[in-house]
Amino acid sequence: MAKIQPHRRADGITLSLLRQITPLGYTVGVHRVGSSLMGTIGPSVEMYAVDVVGEKQPQIARCNDGDGADEAYRCACLLARSVGIDVEDG
Repeated sequence: MAKIQPHRRADGITLSLLRQITPLGYTVGVHRVGSSLMGTIGPSVEMYAVDVVGEKQPQIARCNDGDGADEAYRCACLLARSVGIDVEDG
């Protein structure tokens, strides 16, 4: 069964949105990437959806403007759209 990886999980509405992806046969992962050691690259959020059967190409979404809750939600919306879920704007 597809699942959300427990590593650096999302919460609230973001987690709810990611849970809509897993019944489509994907394993979903969330990675929050901190700033670079020199501070030249800011934090970001990256999410992926990998088809557990391997028939579909993995989907990746990334938001490079921070790693907070808002950025995580936007990233989850991008990922959901990439696997065919209609996400309302707003």
